Parts: sequence; structure tokens; C-alpha cells
Amino acid sequence: MKINLKNLRAFNGNRYLKLMMRTLIFSWCFTVFSLVPNNSLSQNAEITIDKDKTVTLDEVFNMISDQTDYNFIYADDLFTDLSRVQLKKGKVKVGKLLEDCVTLNNLSFSVSEGNMILIKKTETPSVQNLIISGIVEDENGLPLAGVNVIEKNTTNGVYTDFDGRYSIKIPNGNVLVFSFVGMLTKEILIQDKTSIDVILQADSESLEEVVLVGYGSQKRKDLTGSVSKIDVKEITKTNPISIDNALVGQASGVHVVTASGAPGAPASIRIRGITSVFGNNEPLYVIDGLPIEIGQGQGNSFYSENFSNIQSPLTAINPQDIESIDILKDASATAIYGSRGANGVVIITTKKGSYSSVPSISLSATTSVSSFTNEYSMLNAQGFHDVVKTAFTNSGSAMPGNELLYPYGESVDTNWQNETDQAAVNTNYYLNANGGSLNGSSLYSLSAGVTDQKGAIYGTNFKRNNLRTKLETKLSNKLRVGVNFNYSDSKNKGSNTTFYYQTIKYRPDIPVFDDNGDYGHDTGGVEANPYARVRYPAYVDSKNFIVSLFGEYEIIDKLLFRSSYTYNTSNNLSFRYTPSHDVFELRNNRKGTLNQTESYFSSRVLDNTLTYSKNINKHDVNTVFGVSYTQNKSNATGIRATDFPDDEVMVTPGAASSLNLTSTGTISGLSSYFLRANYNFDDKYYLTFTGRADKSTKFGPENRWGYFPSGAIAWRISKESFLENVDFINDLKLRSSYGKTGSANFSDFQYATFFTSGSFYNNNNGVISNTIPNPNIKWETTDQLDVAIDFALWDRRINGSMGYFNKKTSDQILLRDVILETGGSSQFSNIGDFLNRGFEFQVGVDVISNDKLQWTTDLNVTTIKSKVLRLNGGYYNNLIEGESASYFSGYKVEGIFQNQEEIDALNAASPNGVYQSSRTAPGDFRYADINSDGFIGTDDSNIIGDAAPDFFGGWNNIVRFGNFEISALFNFSVGNYLYNANKRDLLVFNSYTSNYSTDIQKAWTSSNSNSEIPRLVSGDPNNNRRDSDFFIEDASFVRFKNLNITYKFNPQLLEKLFIQRASLSLSASNIFVITSYSGLDPEVNYAAANNFAQGYDSASYPPVRTFSLGLNLNL
Repeated sequence: MKINLKNLRAFNGNRYLKLMMRTLIFSWCFTVFSLVPNNSLSQNAEITIDKDKTVTLDEVFNMISDQTDYNFIYADDLFTDLSRVQLKKGKVKVGKLLEDCVTLNNLSFSVSEGNMILIKKTETPSVQNLIISGIVEDENGLPLAGVNVIEKNTTNGVYTDFDGRYSIKIPNGNVLVFSFVGMLTKEILIQDKTSIDVILQADSESLEEVVLVGYGSQKRKDLTGSVSKIDVKEITKTNPISIDNALVGQASGVHVVTASGAPGAPASIRIRGITSVFGNNEPLYVIDGLPIEIGQGQGNSFYSENFSNIQSPLTAINPQDIESIDILKDASATAIYGSRGANGVVIITTKKGSYSSVPSISLSATTSVSSFTNEYSMLNAQGFHDVVKTAFTNSGSAMPGNELLYPYGESVDTNWQNETDQAAVNTNYYLNANGGSLNGSSLYSLSAGVTDQKGAIYGTNFKRNNLRTKLETKLSNKLRVGVNFNYSDSKNKGSNTTFYYQTIKYRPDIPVFDDNGDYGHDTGGVEANPYARVRYPAYVDSKNFIVSLFGEYEIIDKLLFRSSYTYNTSNNLSFRYTPSHDVFELRNNRKGTLNQTESYFSSRVLDNTLTYSKNINKHDVNTVFGVSYTQNKSNATGIRATDFPDDEVMVTPGAASSLNLTSTGTISGLSSYFLRANYNFDDKYYLTFTGRADKSTKFGPENRWGYFPSGAIAWRISKESFLENVDFINDLKLRSSYGKTGSANFSDFQYATFFTSGSFYNNNNGVISNTIPNPNIKWETTDQLDVAIDFALWDRRINGSMGYFNKKTSDQILLRDVILETGGSSQFSNIGDFLNRGFEFQVGVDVISNDKLQWTTDLNVTTIKSKVLRLNGGYYNNLIEGESASYFSGYKVEGIFQNQEEIDALNAASPNGVYQSSRTAPGDFRYADINSDGFIGTDDSNIIGDAAPDFFGGWNNIVRFGNFEISALFNFSVGNYLYNANKRDLLVFNSYTSNYSTDIQKAWTSSNSNSEIPRLVSGDPNNNRRDSDFFIEDASFVRFKNLNITYKFNPQLLEKLFIQRASLSLSASNIFVITSYSGLDPEVNYAAANNFAQGYDSASYPPVRTFSLGLNLNL
């Protein structure tokens, strides 16, 4: 569903959308800042627990006295026979620890002058008892073992077992307290109820969240760099086929655009803008420690379909296997990856078991139905013939003969969208088992998944099978080893990105089948019968295998050595057979054509790291030093075979009359040294230094080494004395970083000369150079400055960050002209500079949090501005120094000529005697004379729009009540423009060989002079189809992206079925979009891998709306 603002007469579309966005953000901020903070015990003092331990209450109070100014008064025998307390390693607030201790043991405390704390026993009356039982789980539905379940203000208590179950006798009317280290304590009043299940939420204040930062991890509170942690549980609720599409609207600074609605289609991800022209701008993906770049392992596609999914390695990963996703954005965070960090880094970790845990088996099954969100209204046969006749009449050209105008008679009328579209039914099955040994020495995780995603166009589908295993074992207290195994095979059938466009453009007067039962075809057309084409044998078959071995040894206390070896292989087979009845085969007198490419890629990565951490009083030091070596091998073979004896029998290429073979292969390597050192004093002052040195075989001997340092500082202002007693500020940290990263994600060996063999002059065989080498080519480098502030307010009910970044990329690799005597016309050189700068804002709020209802909301907004700083004689498309890197150029349409007198007056004033064209007539576009020279020429082409948005972001909401959980995601983009090439092809007449939109019937005529659509005329003599602002549209939008409703069944109902937990979920994706854009969807990307085809809507496979029903079981 698309809500088109052009239909709202009372408002201008763009102004209305911006007003709506401002209202949305204002309302959101009003909700946030109108919150009333909770009144609770506020203690800023902390103590440090050196290791996990179980201690007595005496020992707890002694620890507090030793590390703070507090002293305790209590009776000598007060703690006799009371419960011991479990403590976790780390820092904990004194107030929180006191509350937990007294609550568990029927005690109370009071603070008097001089920091004296009085502990005493609390008496309660005895009443009739009830036996209460139930299950305690975390927010993810996993059972919590060891939870303290105690009657408030008494010593009557129990612990939950391994399955999270408990049973306790308690007087009716009393309060039951559930507490667990790292979780928020929950109190429940007992009122004649004997079965109570409890969900404990993580305590963001006491639980120190850990993020992955490359070759290690850090506590989120100690970060000096910019890292976004993704809520994987939340984004996988809608069962995405690939995790990249699920990142839409999830993190500031991360712009995600879905390439198309084709099965298995990837998303285009840009982190803080574009940094390279010819290189890839996708981030580096690190999957279980293995760095993978987009396009890696694809090989060369000599003869293949334009399949959409072969660009992303994420297609091979089942999203249900993912445990965590961390996105590294600034130089301090990404410099550890050096020459591959300029585009940002996405670290993905898959699930594993846990030591000493009981076996857990989970199963999920999802069924979904998908269909196009919107479709074009195309001419039927009668309307098509009327338009063609009018166009030829207006041009004065001879009307096509009946054999061309009515090739199958006047009665044929085919709606090609009805013939090829379908409501696609998809399935996804997933099985996971994990756990650990009883003695705590080993852990394991095994999973398998089967995915079948059909396309909304018949014959298109994506199938994937996944198998994953993770095993770890502790051979001793100092030595740990493990192995990871991942296998995936997928098949993408027929998902050519232009299928839909070819369908709507096909003439409606061509039948699916002719009277002989053969496929109907347009002999003068340029496309094949759509019904036939979707049935051609065409697919991409991919197989991916990753195995990783590692060992960790603690040399001395806190000094850890880790060595890992990863082997990765990828095989891709791209196949397409065009049968002899195809229009191109008939036109070229061929009897079938086979295009096939088979590529093979392998990667070997050896990493060795030393990690050392030390805490001395208030000084905390953590360092990692490593050496890495990567070797990549790839080769590809292309086959083109023509003229087969039979279409219906699957034959080998050798059966063809004509056979062409092409092959290529490369070997490249990367050697690296890297270092990261973190220091903090009293969790208040932080310093970080990161550096990496990379040596790549992509460059010549003089330029192989690249050096990428970075530094960062942070100051936790909230720990300063002047803010220590400001109760509503829980955390306030200022941080800044500066550093250098690089990019080398482009073709190998540009410094060397490539040769090709073949038949050349006079058909003589030989070898020639096909490149102009540049021995001086080197790394593209990006310098980035960040300044940001992180905050947590009002008992951490509000938390987030906001910051500024400035990202300059130097030594851009561009083409430049060279003298013809070199044997070519251009050469790659480091001659360009780009700039990206902007602001990021992300905030999360616990709007409502009580026993009956919880509502959390998260908002992120980003603004990015890009500029081309220097080209130095280099060129690429329409790049201009000083302008945006994503602008559109073209002519400005001033209106439509209404009469010949208007045209004659401009021609008379023109020095050439012609203002636009000698064949310009009333009904044609009138273009603006920008340079005022009296005629329309190339110099009148100017900037007419920018594909980059003014700002973009996402808004996510989660509501929990009872057994229900509802989540809703909106994403938005404001100020971006699209070049609507479909509008050009469907509204401006050109030829009778293709169909048009029904809106073309509203074209200009003398009686319809208010139309914005130019006249119908064959051949387009005024070139009304040239690039102009008529085809540039504001594509601002707000999209209701995802909705998920989950119901969790009561565990008591499942016991007899031997099921621990079960949930049923209903999801919807791409529900509706509010926009003024006239195309099918404003969020398109014609060429996901093309850095400067962003914002170009042409022939895209439209997005689909999906409704899903899923069942999840835990055994």
C-alpha cells in the first residue's frame, strides 16, 4: 500500500511530509522529556568484586566498608542461618547490593549521620499459607537457574532449578520477591493465586553490556569509539531471508536500501556515506572472526544473468544463527582493520552453547505469503492501438501496416502482469541444539535451516540450506580449543532484476500462445515473451564452506595467546539457456544459446594475538597485539555455446555448433600487524590507541605497505564532583576520536600490465596488452574525526548518544586521460578527494515499565552531506568539484509549448535560428536556456536534484503486556530525490514496440492543454526523453516497515507435551508507505553495487509486502 501525498489537495506533498516528520519527532521528544523519573534509592558509591564468589552477609558488609566510607551496626547473631550471597565479578552500586542483601534475608537498613548503616530484622505476622509455583525466564524466554525467590522481609526462600522452576509456601497477601544478579528485582503481591510465571528484565545499571570491537570485546560503558549494537532478537522477529535487509532503520549513520523485491535480493548498506568511486562502498563484514568483503568470491561473470543476490555473502547466513551484530563506524573502532575499515565494519557472531548448561533444543517454522505492494496501470490492447495511431498521426509518419500494428489480429488483449505475477508462499524451518557438559569443560551448538522463498513473479525463487556447528572445550584451566563449521548451499532461480520491467513493457496485443500452441512473440520488439522468459532455465547455484580452528592459552595471569586458522571456499555457477523460440534467437537465426560462468574462490586466514589486561587500584589497562596473514585465490571459466539440436533435452555445451571459452584467475595476499591499547583511570578518563600496518599484493613494490593509526579520548563527566549528586544523570560521557583507515576493495593488480590472447590483425593469433598500468597506484585513505556525547538519564530510562563526524577520503582512484601513444585513452590514478560529514542522534526510552505493561521506544536520525573536493583531471559520470557526489544533472523544463507562435518567437531570437529543434511543435517540452545564449545546448544542462537525503532514520517501538509482545518499526528518509526513468519510458511515447502507462492517455492535446505530459509523437523529434527535471521527483517517505505480534503460551499448558516454552507470532513487512513519489516505491536502488546509480529508478523488481505466521518451540 502506498499513500500518495499528491492526492492530498490541501497540502503540498513535500511540505506535508516534512511537517509530518517534524510533528512525529516533536511528539516523540515530548513523550521522552515529559517522563517523571522514579523515586528510588540513589547511591553513587561503587565497589569492585574481583571474581565470581558466594559469600556471607558479614563478608559483603566488610567489602563495602573496606572500599567506601560506610560502616555497619548490627547484632552479632543477626546473620546466623541466613542465605549466602552470590556475587559476580565487576563493579556494582552499593545501594543496589544493599537492597538485594536485605530483601533476600528479611532485613532492613537505615542510614544515619556519619555514614553509619543500621541493619536489623523485620518481623511479619503469620497467616494462612499458599503453595506458589511457576517458571522464571529472561526477556528472551530462556529459563533462569539460581534466581532467589523469597518472601519479602523473611528468610523463607528458594532458588529456581535448571529449568527456571520454583515452588514455595507463602502466606496469602504477602509479597514474593524475585532477584538475580544483573536483573531487575521484581516484587509480586500474592492474592489467592498459586501459579505465577515471571520474566526478569536486565538491569542496565548493574549489567555491563559487552560489544565486539575487532579481535576482542569491551564493555559498552568503556567505549571511546562509535559502535552501534543491534538487537538481533528484535530484527529477526519478521524472519528475514538475509540479515542485511533487517538492518533498515536500526542504527544511526547506517543507510540501508533494499536493492529489489527479488527473492534473496541483498540490501545496499552505506555507513556514513560513499568513500570510493570505483571501489566497493559496502562495509567489511567479519563473521565469526573471518573478514569478508562484498564481491569477494564472486569471480568474473562472463556470461550470466543480472542476478541480484550474488553480491552479498550475507545471503549464505541464516539470520536465526546470529547471536550478535556490532557496527563499527568511526576511525577509533575501525582502524584495527586498517586498509579495509574505511566503509565501516559489521561484526557478526553466530550462536554457541554455554559451559555447564543443560541441553536446549529450539525449533521454529514460518510460513509467509508475499505479493507486490504496488503495480503500474498499463494500457490494454485497445488503448495501446489508439495511442500508437495518435503518435504516428502527430508525427506525419506512415502508419505501421496491419502486420505490425495487429500481428495477431484485433481480438488479442493480454494483461502480462496477470500472466506472470503470483502470490508467493514461502517457508522457513530452523532447528538449533546447544548446551554444555555437566562438569563445565565443554560447550556445543548445532543448527540446521531450510529456506524456500518464492518471488512475486512466477518462476523466480531462492532456496537455501544451512548447517552450522560450534564446539569448544577446556583442556585445562589455561587452555581452551574450539572448532566452527559452516556450510550453505543456495539456488537463486530466474531473479533477473529486469524481469518486471520487461513484463510491463511487453505489447498487450501479443498472446501468451498463438493458434499453433507456440509462444507468441513480437518480431519487431526488443524483449522476449514474458510468460516464456520466466520459464527459461536460469539460475545461480552457490556453495559456501567455512571451517575455523582456534586455541587459547593463558601464558600467565591476564596474558592470553590466541591462534586461529580459517579456511573459506565459495563456488558459484551462473547458468542461463535461451531457447530457439526466443525473439533474439529467431532474429539472429540461432537455435538456442547457453551462457554459463563457474567461479571458485578460496581464502585462508591465520590470526595470532596476544591480549593482556591489568587492573591496579583505579588504573585499568587492556592491550591486544596481533599478526594476520590472508591469502585469496579465485578463478572463473565462462562458456558461451550456440546452436543446439534440441531445446527440450538438457545437453552439454559440447553438443553446440559454436563454443567460446574464457577464463581468468588471480592470487592475492595481505600481511598485517595490528595493535590496540586501552587505558582508563577510575572509569572516568579514557585513552585508546589503535594502529594497523597492511601489506597488499594489489599494489606495486613501492606502495604495498599502508599504515592506519587512530587515537581516542573519553571523559565520564558524570563522575566528577560537580555532577556526582545530580540524581537524574546516571551517565554522561564525552568522547572524541581521530584516525586513518583505508580502502583497497577494487580490481587487483592495477599496477601491472594485463595481456589477452586472441585473433587480431589479418586473423593472426597473438597476445596484446589490454590495460595501461600505473606502478604508482596506492591505497585510498580516509581521515575521520568524531566528537560525541553518550548519556543515561533518570535511572537510565533515557539513554543514547549524539555526535558529529567529518570523514575525508584522499587519493581516490579515478580514470584520467592519457596520450594515445600509450595504446589507450585512460588510466586509473590516485587523484580524487571526497568529503562526508554529518550528525548522528540515537536515543532509547523506557516510557512505561511496571508489572503489567512495558513500552520501550528507540529513535535514530542521521544527516550526511557529501562533497567532491578534488578531481585533478579525473572523471566519472557527472562528478564536479565542489558539488555533491550524488547529484543529478539535466535540463530544466519550463513548461509545454502551447502554440506555434511561441516556438517561432524563440527560433527568431536564436542566433542559430533554432531554439530547441527544427521539429519542435506545440505539446513538446520547453527547456530553460540556462546560459542565455539563445538556444538549448549541452551547456544548459545543470544540477537538478540530489539523491542524498537531508536526514534519514528509524523509529522502533516494543510493547509487552501479559503474554503478548508487539513491536513496530518505521523508517524514513526526507529530502532525497529519485530519477524516475520508468516515468520517462511509460509516459513519453517513443515506439510502438513497447507498452505504456494508462496515464499516457492524458498527454497534451490542444483540448487538454493543462497536461504536464508531452504530446504523443512517434520518434520523439524534440527529444522529450532527454534527462530533465520532469523525471526528477522528491522521494521523501515514511514507511511502516515491520509489525510483529507474539503470544507466549503459559508453560503449565505445555508440561504434558514436554515443551518448555512455545510462542506464536504474526508478522507483516512493508505494510504501507507515505510519499509523494509517483513510482511504485521511493526506496529503490537500481544498481546496488554501483556507487553512483543510487537514486535511479529503472526496471527494478518491485518491493513485496509479506505476511508471516511463525511457531517457535523450546524443548
